[in-house]
Amino acid sequence: MINPKHPLHHTQQEFFIKYLSEENKEYHTLRISYSNAVYLYYDLQLNVSTDHYEEWLNEMTDDHARNTMQLKGFEECQKTFSFIRFIQKKRNITETDYIREKMGNVAYDRYKTLIESY
Repeated sequence: MINPKHPLHHTQQEFFIKYLSEENKEYHTLRISYSNAVYLYYDLQLNVSTDHYEEWLNEMTDDHARNTMQLKGFEECQKTFSFIRFIQKKRNITETDYIREKMGNVAYDRYKTLIESY
């Protein structure tokens, strides 16, 4: 079973898994679960505020980048990689911990074992 589900494409993923041979189902189910957890990690709705945005801007050492981000504004910058990483780092959410939480330790460890053998 795919866990976690993708918020947009879970039906297609389940259809794909359904028609795989039994020998390939475990690997692909875990691979899709892992990919979905990564997607969710980077798409977190972090309840950020303009205070976070201002703090992020103030910590920038590159004036050109800061000016560019100020011109884009808070709403547009919420989806930028650097802003998301700033918030995640601030809240101590590591990618690995988040993925383990979403997949479960057993599935995560099994995935890592399988991926090393491919």
